[in-house]
Parts: sequence; structure tokens; C-alpha cells
Amino acid sequence: MIFEESTPLFNLRELDFIKSSWRDDRAEKRNYKDRSYYYNVLYDLPKEYVNRFLDWIETKIGKKIQNRKKYNLILHKFEEGDHFDYHTDDGYNLEGKREFAAGFHVNDDYEGGEFVVYENDKERVIGKNSGTPYIFSSTVGHKINKVKSNIRYSIIIFIYDNSIGNKTLI
Repeated sequence: MIFEESTPLFNLRELDFIKSSWRDDRAEKRNYKDRSYYYNVLYDLPKEYVNRFLDWIETKIGKKIQNRKKYNLILHKFEEGDHFDYHTDDGYNLEGKREFAAGFHVNDDYEGGEFVVYENDKERVIGKNSGTPYIFSSTVGHKINKVKSNIRYSIIIFIYDNSIGNKTLI
């Protein structure tokens, strides 16, 4: 399952605020053969932003997300040359098993860095309209091509199996 919205969920002022939340002192670097990028968990972001995104996700998966307090947005920063080869997000961690990944681009003033998903035996590039969300099953293969210039910022959030249960939205 892959769904890409057509209109932004966040406006430019909000996206600038999200980007300004980057903290170098909290940044973690992932630098391996198959990936290179930084990330920050945005603990101090207004909960209204997180809840708006979770509300949107609920409408796409048709299930109520429980335990909302445990969710925070994760800001990824890809500098020139950074990338993330094909992978899936269906692993386990202390939070549970990842069922869905959802995100949006925070900016679009960079070259390269295309977000590519593998769907129906074909590559599909997800548009980079800032603030426009997308969601996909954690079993979907995806990658981020090398950033050629400037800095690419994007948000990601993972939805865990133990947070969605069987409650469906009416």
C-alpha cells in the first residue's frame, strides 16, 4: 500500500518552523555503505503538528491510533552526497513492529534526493511538494537517491502494530 496526498498538510510557515527545530547537538549520523544521513527526533515540536499528521494517517489506514503520546516526528537531513539505498521499514524495536511509515518533504530547494518506492515491479518517484504527506506499508521497498546539491529535509514517522489494534474508524 502506498498513498500520496495531493495537497499540503502543513503550510510554509509551519515547515520553516519544523526545519528551524533542527538541533546539531541532538543530531545522530547514520553513515554506512548503504546509507548516509542525519536525523533528529523532534521532542519539542507542538503536539498539534504531530496530532494533525496522526489524524491524516488514521484516515488513510482506516484505524484509530492509540498511545499518541509516544509519537514524535523524526526530521531527516540529507546533505550533498547523502543517500539511503533500497530497504524496508518492517523491523521491530522497543516500540513494537513497524506497520506503516509516513512522511513529507520539508523543503524542495535541493537537487537529487528523490524519494523512490518500488511498486508493482516498477520504481515510482514520490513528488517533493513541501508539506504534502505520503504513507506506505512498512514492507514496501524504498530509497532516497543521492542529494546532488543543497540540503534535503524530510519528516518520517513510524506507526507500530501495538498502537493500531483492531479499532476501525467509522
